[in-house]
Amino acid sequence: MSQFEHISVVVQGPVQNNYQGRSHHEEGITQRCLASVREHLPGATLILSTWPEQDLNGLEYDQLVISPDPGKNQDGYCPDNYYRQITSTKAGLAKVTTPYAVKLRSDNFLIGNQFVELQQRFNKTNPADQVFDEKVVINANLFRKYSRGHKVIMSPSDFFYYGKTADLQRIWQQPEFLTQAFAQQLIDLKNHSQQKYALEAEQVYCQIWLRRLTEQAPLMAHRFDFNQADLAFWQRFLACNIIIAEPEQMGLGLRKASIRKFKRANEYSHIDWLKLYQEYCDPNTHVPYQWEQLRLMAIRAIKQCRPKP
Repeated sequence: MSQFEHISVVVQGPVQNNYQGRSHHEEGITQRCLASVREHLPGATLILSTWPEQDLNGLEYDQLVISPDPGKNQDGYCPDNYYRQITSTKAGLAKVTTPYAVKLRSDNFLIGNQFVELQQRFNKTNPADQVFDEKVVINANLFRKYSRGHKVIMSPSDFFYYGKTADLQRIWQQPEFLTQAFAQQLIDLKNHSQQKYALEAEQVYCQIWLRRLTEQAPLMAHRFDFNQADLAFWQRFLACNIIIAEPEQMGLGLRKASIRKFKRANEYSHIDWLKLYQEYCDPNTHVPYQWEQLRLMAIRAIKQCRPKP
């Protein structure tokens, strides 16, 4: 039996094979993505979930899932491409028969498979705060901890998710937004908010799936719409249900547009997450001393001197 036959990888999104002249897309990135799965997860099932009329020449996969394009979102609340990401991810995960799965955007790729071992390493939890069967690994890149120098909640990256298939389905197999019991409440909150800093797209995604899983999750009108109890809930949730790891630490390759010379101070670091895990799950966890973490803390302290939005 291959080492990775228990894993399926759902590569979701448009096939980005030929984007000359568009600097935020890399030519051949989807081909590179699929090839990287074969290289770093031999034996895993590879599922490409995309749209009609895509250029599939030169692409190699085990299963192809074609979904009708739902078009841009028009419910007045969700980001324009909310249903597109939900649809392609949901359709791909519906074909998974293995106990573990990866959700990988078609414009990223793997450089390793460390996330498999990492997902099993931090197995302590607090049952009162546990939502998933096991922890889900999410990359730290664009997983926001701050915005404009101040803390934010529920803003995870959408690049990469790895964990039990059932847990990924709990996140991504969403019904239409307007059928959610809390949909009108969120629309009303948005319409009545006078705050100029709108929710990040990732915050919209997260609060929809998280509120569907637990009524403890707050509903937010704007980016900074939370209190200390909401912040404490989010931190406990992260410690007990998520593992945040640096891309290079977990084996995720990033498109060029996402790479920075230095890590952004507004993103969670793995050390930030380790501190939460130590506080809420395992007090014996060793949190290493790193100069990079000190640099992030110094930048954050300076930015926190700004007036709160």
